[in-house]
Amino acid sequence: MKENLKLYIKPLNQLAVPLIANSIFGLSIELIDQAMVGHLSVSAYASVGAVGNFLYTMAGILGTIAIVLNILGSKAIGEHREDKYLSTLSSSLLIDLLFGIIFGILCLSFGGTLLKVVYGFSGAALHEGLTYLSLMSGYMLLQLLIFTLTNCLKIKKRTQWILLISTTTALFHTGLNYLLIFGKFGFPQLGVAGAAFSSMITMSMDVLAYCWLLRKDIRAALRVRPNNVRSIIRKSLPLMGQELLQGSLFVIVLNAILAHLGTLVLSSYLLVGQLLQIGLIPAFMYSSALLTLVSESIGAHRLNDLQAYPKIASLLTMILFSVIGIIFYLFRAPIAGAITNDSHLIGFSSGIFLLLWLANLFNPLFEVYKAALQSVGKSTFVLIATLVIHTTALVIMILTTFPLHLGIYGIAIGLFVDYFAMYLGMRIAYSRNVQHLEQIVAH
Repeated sequence: MKENLKLYIKPLNQLAVPLIANSIFGLSIELIDQAMVGHLSVSAYASVGAVGNFLYTMAGILGTIAIVLNILGSKAIGEHREDKYLSTLSSSLLIDLLFGIIFGILCLSFGGTLLKVVYGFSGAALHEGLTYLSLMSGYMLLQLLIFTLTNCLKIKKRTQWILLISTTTALFHTGLNYLLIFGKFGFPQLGVAGAAFSSMITMSMDVLAYCWLLRKDIRAALRVRPNNVRSIIRKSLPLMGQELLQGSLFVIVLNAILAHLGTLVLSSYLLVGQLLQIGLIPAFMYSSALLTLVSESIGAHRLNDLQAYPKIASLLTMILFSVIGIIFYLFRAPIAGAITNDSHLIGFSSGIFLLLWLANLFNPLFEVYKAALQSVGKSTFVLIATLVIHTTALVIMILTTFPLHLGIYGIAIGLFVDYFAMYLGMRIAYSRNVQHLEQIVAH
C-alpha cells in the first residue's frame, strides 16, 4: 500500500511542488511591487492596481486556451502521438498570436474609454492609468505565450524550469522596478511608466527563456499545420465561462453582499481572503498537475490511475491547507497587523479567521475534482454545475445574512454549502465518468 502511495505521490509532487514554490514566491514579489507603486501617489496606486486587476482577470479568462493544450497535449503524449501534440501546440501558438494582437489593439484604441466609463477615472488617475495600460498593451500576447509554453513544460514534466526561470526573472523585475520607478543609480525616474516597462521587459525575458528550453518542440510545431484552432477555441469556451463565473461574477456579488454589512466586515473578509489565497495555492497547483497526469493516463489507458491521482492529490492538498491554516490561525493578529495598523480591522479579522477558513474547508477538494473532470472532457458540466450551485449559495447567503440577521455567519454558511455541494457534485460526476471509461475499454 505504501509503495502504491509513493507511486502516485512522486509524479504529483514532481509537477506541483515547483509550481507551489513559484506561486508563493511570485505572490511575495507582487506585494513588494505594489508597495513600490504605492509610494508614488494614491492615484498611481489606484490606477495601476485597477489596470493590473483588469489585465490579470482577462488573462485568466483567455488563458484557459493553455489548459486545453495541457489536456490534449498530455493525452497525445500518453497515446505516443507526437504529431497530435505538435499540431495542438502549433494551433495554440497561432491562437495566442491572434488574441494577443487583437487585445493589444483594443487596449490602445479604447483604453481611455474603459478607464473613464468603467472605473470612473479622471485627472491624474486617468493619465497614469492610460499611460500604464498603453505601455502594457503587449501584456496579453506575452502572457498567453507564457501560459502556453509553461503548460508544455508541464506536459514534458519539466516544471523545475518554471520555478528557476520565473524566480530569476521575478527578482530581476523587482530590481528593475526600483531602478525605473524611482530613478536610482542614474536611471530615469519614470514612475508608473517605469512599472510598465519593467513588467514588459521581464515578461519578454520569460518568453525568450521558455522558447529556448522548448526550441525543438517549437521548431517542429511550426512545421505542422495548425489544424486544431477551432477545436481548441470550442473546448476552451466552457473553461472561459467557468473562469468568468467563479473568478469575477461570484466574487463581485459576494463583495456587494459584504459591503451591505459595513466597511469593517468587507475589509476584514478581504484581509482574511488574502491569506486564504495563500492557503489555496497547493490546491491550484495539484489541480494543474492533475490536468497533465489524468489526461496522460487516459491516453495511455492506465485507468487505475484515474481514481488514484485525484484521491492522493486531495490528501496532499488538505494536509497543506490544514497546516497553513493552523500557522495563520496561531499568528493571525501579528499577520493582520503587518497588513494594516487599524486596531478594529485587526481585531475583527482575527475574530472571523477560523470561521472563514472552515467555511472554505471543501474549497481545495472542489478545485481538485474540478480539474479532474475537465481532464476527462466534462468542462461544460463543470460550468453548468458551478452556475447552479453558486447561484443557490448566493441566495442562501442573502437569506441568512439579511432576513435571518446572521451577518458574517450567514456568509460563512453560504460558502460552506457552496463548496461542499460543488465538491460532492464534482466527485460523483468524476467517478461515474471513470466507470464509464472502464466499461468502454472492457468491451
